[in-house]
Amino acid sequence: MDRMFLPKIEKQPHSVQTNRGGEMRPSKKLPLLVASIFLVGGLLLSLGCTSNNLPLIPSDPHPSDGASGQPRSLTLRWSGGDPDPELCYYDLYFGNTNPPPLKEVNLLERHCEIVDLDTNTTYYWMIMAQDEQGDTAAGPIWSFSTARGDSYEPNDCFNSAYGPLVFGAVYESWIWDWEDYYDFYYFIPDTSGIVKIDLYNLPADYNLFLFNERQEGIGYSMRYGNIPESISYHVIESDIYYVGVFQYGPADSTDSYLLKVDYIQGRDSYEPNDSFDEAYGPLDLDMTYQSWISTPYDVDIYYFVPPIEGRIVIDLYTLPANYDLALHDSSYNRIALSENEGTESEQIEFDVSASETYYVAVYSYEGYDAFDSYYLAVHYSEALQSWGLMFGEKKLRID
Repeated sequence: MDRMFLPKIEKQPHSVQTNRGGEMRPSKKLPLLVASIFLVGGLLLSLGCTSNNLPLIPSDPHPSDGASGQPRSLTLRWSGGDPDPELCYYDLYFGNTNPPPLKEVNLLERHCEIVDLDTNTTYYWMIMAQDEQGDTAAGPIWSFSTARGDSYEPNDCFNSAYGPLVFGAVYESWIWDWEDYYDFYYFIPDTSGIVKIDLYNLPADYNLFLFNERQEGIGYSMRYGNIPESISYHVIESDIYYVGVFQYGPADSTDSYLLKVDYIQGRDSYEPNDSFDEAYGPLDLDMTYQSWISTPYDVDIYYFVPPIEGRIVIDLYTLPANYDLALHDSSYNRIALSENEGTESEQIEFDVSASETYYVAVYSYEGYDAFDSYYLAVHYSEALQSWGLMFGEKKLRID
């Protein structure tokens, strides 16, 4: 049987614009069907036509459906996607009526920040997913309710602290009078890292305090007047932390303050590494590591195991404060030290043995900066590298 193949035919995608709610939607790609065409015994056959799958129905809302006591500013989140390798757009319907009106169109991310909500109000929301071919999938209508004014009371002591606070959420509350001298909250971090606690929009002179789970003070901010207060601190996963808002002078029962707790950097995945038992490693000898000293007492300890004997160089640089560098052997004995003044870089050179464990300690001699990082690198000396024992470009690691 004679068979003759013809060229594969594939038309370029067309673009369309749709009009929804009086607003023109940007162009979207609408691929046409693709087929392979060939002749078999004088018959023209076509195989390989493609079809489109609908987007996934939006699900898993946050806040959860029917949730109550939500803050006035929050981030709506949901699950979704598309079974096909194409973009999926999301329209957000949101408001205090059911069904809710259209609020946002063509969202590419599965989250949207909502601010300045009313207290003691029920809100409704729905997500409409649409793929590049115009097929849609609508999620159900969800709802949540915001808190009633100061619904966090009574929270005047550790035992009645309100929480756990949601990271990134903004909480609005009041100091009513001299009877309401303290407002206590608590949070439980889901991972170790540096958090920033902000107290702002202050109607009077309020101060901010941070306590550990033993209710011991570990941080404070006491600026004069109604200047915003802020505390940065390195927290440990699953520990309990208490936040205290204290009035210093007369309270203002008519105007509220705002409180927010959130991570401020990449959730330093090397922590906890404050002891030899918790040392992070083994370090790769062709990488540069970025990390932070987050408190005056924060010590960062790493370890490495040299594959061969030779001279190792340890570099600590781009220092935001006066940090020092130490090298310890496998018995934790200090065997080398670099303690230059100020923010001058630190360096240690040492002859190491193969397959032995060595510990590197970075600590503050004077000052620290929880917002600004340092860089650490461990490598063989240039002489060894030139012999071909080490090779390849250095890589920057930021976890």
